[in-house]
Amino acid sequence: MRKLKPFVIPLLFFLVVFIALTFENLKTELKLPNEDWSRSLPLQTEEIGEVKPVFQEQNGMKRVYVPKENEVLSFHVTDTLEVKDKQTTPLSIPSPQDFWVQGNQYVFVRDQQLIHYDGEKENVLDQDVRGMDSNPKKIIYFKENEILSVDRSSWSVRSLKKMPEQIYSIVLNDTSDSFLSVVKSAKQTSKQLKVTYHQLESQKVLREHVILDKDEQINENHFGFYFIENGNDVTVYYSLFSNNSGGKSYKIFQGTNQVNTNSDWNFSMMTFIDNNGIKLENPKFMQYGMDDNGKAKVLFTTRALKSNDKEAVNVYEARADGDVWKTELRSTTNYQSLHPYWIGEDSVIWLNLVGYKEYTFSGASKNPNVIEKSLKITRVDLKEAVSATVLSLFQGLIFAMSSVYWIAPSVLFALVIYIVKIKLMEDEDKRILYTILALFLGVQFIFIQKLFNTHYYMYAPDFLAFTGSSFVIPVALALISGAAVWYGRKQNWSKLTSICYFAAINTFFLSIVVGPYMF
Repeated sequence: MRKLKPFVIPLLFFLVVFIALTFENLKTELKLPNEDWSRSLPLQTEEIGEVKPVFQEQNGMKRVYVPKENEVLSFHVTDTLEVKDKQTTPLSIPSPQDFWVQGNQYVFVRDQQLIHYDGEKENVLDQDVRGMDSNPKKIIYFKENEILSVDRSSWSVRSLKKMPEQIYSIVLNDTSDSFLSVVKSAKQTSKQLKVTYHQLESQKVLREHVILDKDEQINENHFGFYFIENGNDVTVYYSLFSNNSGGKSYKIFQGTNQVNTNSDWNFSMMTFIDNNGIKLENPKFMQYGMDDNGKAKVLFTTRALKSNDKEAVNVYEARADGDVWKTELRSTTNYQSLHPYWIGEDSVIWLNLVGYKEYTFSGASKNPNVIEKSLKITRVDLKEAVSATVLSLFQGLIFAMSSVYWIAPSVLFALVIYIVKIKLMEDEDKRILYTILALFLGVQFIFIQKLFNTHYYMYAPDFLAFTGSSFVIPVALALISGAAVWYGRKQNWSKLTSICYFAAINTFFLSIVVGPYMF
């Protein structure tokens, strides 16, 4: 037991710090994304690959269709995040793509064939198909230079529009027969992008409006077009990907115009600002909609700070506020989130990464019962809290390496005395020993003040980031280090050995208490 005495107080102190930091990290894990929203909860579904789910309104609930390798998984999700009526259909649908589904019937594209599955067998409706889009009442698709529709009463196809340029994509409105066509034609050093809004009446194109006609540079890609109709007003959204000198960026643009005017469309970049006034960059997996008051809203994912010291790709919801979009965090998962979708006005679900290319559905809700359920501590919460503590303690090693700045002066002083007057060192002259100790603590105290900076006060927990902490913490840890020396020193230790032990213990204490937050 006597051999272990020098390590008793350091070990006890380490355990206290470890438990305190773990508890603080656990509080962070249990923190709600916003006051009225629950933490993320896993839905009772199986793990799937990186696929694009399709959502459909059925009987007042959202039904989710998930294409897997040789089957389609489907289930209902309630606004309280309950999963009901799971079913599987033996059908292979490539993902990501949009497909049409109603009951046990599906229409989708595979190997450039437009296929109708009637619940028993597959029937090929057309060949050389590049893509499709649909809403509950209409199915349209496109070939290289032609846009067509499917007559669901006879499962025949009909041409809607032939175009001289190659069609890049089409986007059908969620509630009407209107659609956008996106055409990209090659030029010498760029592409010509042309986006046209089409209105239909009795299966014929009634009106067309060019809403975007511009050059697309070789390092750009315009994609993710979506539009919302509100009377004569049409709002169009799209994403712009840019790759400049290896720096990749995603930006979202919005433009609104009236279909019965010939005025030009003007698009402006959407700026997303979180509750702390920080601009969120590179939004992806956009989902657009209208709330119950007819106001536009947006769901997206992006990488940002989940807490003071942890980043993750999470789900955000934004609403327009003047020239910017005020954004609130919706998910609290720790890794990557994609394909968010609203389940009613007060719930959201998305795909959450749980392993290598493996995802499960997670969700969040404003329902009080869901909020209460989400506050229960889980094994994942404990694991993440402990992992965060271990990582932060390893970061303290950087601080330990910087201790050479306040150790060096006292060592150099001792070395000079040893060379000039070795007898003073051999006799352990108190004046020399106190000077060594004073040099160590004095230089440390002066140097460490610079490390209690904005970075420290931003990332350190509240119990370590109070007014005067740059003075109180070093003094308190010096006193605890002195107590450790008084309790743990052995009888055969010299005074110089005790000072060395004090310096090592003091540096260790500082490294695990404040070190993780200083760099």
